[in-house]
Amino acid sequence: MEENAKNEHVNYHHPLLRYKIWDSTLEPLPSLPWNMWHYHKEVEIILLFEGSMQVETVDTIYQLQDQDLLIIGSSRLHRTRRQKLVKQIVLQLDILAQLDQYTKDFSPILLELSEPLDRINEVLANNPSVKETMFQLLVQVYQEASRMEAGYELAISGAFKQLLSLLIRHAPASPPLSPADWQRLKPVLDYIEINYRNPIRIQDVLHLVHLEYHYFIKYFQQCIGMSFVDYLHLRRIKTAEHLLLTEALSIADVGVQSGFPNVNMFIRIFKRYNEYTPSEFRKKRIQKPVSLV
Repeated sequence: MEENAKNEHVNYHHPLLRYKIWDSTLEPLPSLPWNMWHYHKEVEIILLFEGSMQVETVDTIYQLQDQDLLIIGSSRLHRTRRQKLVKQIVLQLDILAQLDQYTKDFSPILLELSEPLDRINEVLANNPSVKETMFQLLVQVYQEASRMEAGYELAISGAFKQLLSLLIRHAPASPPLSPADWQRLKPVLDYIEINYRNPIRIQDVLHLVHLEYHYFIKYFQQCIGMSFVDYLHLRRIKTAEHLLLTEALSIADVGVQSGFPNVNMFIRIFKRYNEYTPSEFRKKRIQKPVSLV
């Protein structure tokens, strides 16, 4: 049941590179269709070497076959099922730890400010050569992490940078911000992250960027790819989706804890971002059949 979703804590294999990678062979479990819903702040990449499995997120079921790869975005609810023997490698990576002066320009893509990284799976499905390059990069990371020879940290860090470049080039997202724009807007995004559960007006953030009201509206839209209000709503809706699937709260309480004190407003905006009302969304997920059609 989604109400029992687990917030998984990841114990990193390296404290600075902040990753965990391991291989596993899993026996088929035909009598247990799905494992528990769970999520973690790390991006997860599954390399399936042998067998087949299904991975479900909030809005998609992915079917993985031999020699396949799947990317799951940060804090995305997901669960798996398998009815055949599975051999796989799993990487969990803190993307934030990989950002430096060369990659901060692309923070809106890598930190999933407008689109979850899951969307890149659609691109990879039509670009087998890119998918194969990612696959081999992560095999390299696994081999280096297993051997731990002198300089393995440099090899792994370099592979991660190559992986980030592929994500940046192929993720279906808005054009990257310039370093100046990112530095200017980061205090605004940080303010939203800290305060989104409380009432926020555009006037509350103008002093952080020293811009006039109407110019700020246009500037934010141009840089982020959506309006300030839409970005705030989206941040709140993502919290609401988690609460609906993981907490036994009333719809009104979910709205309040997500930053919508007015339940009618919450339902209206939630339906704008999803096909369903919050109640329909929760019911659909609980009753969703486990088999693919």
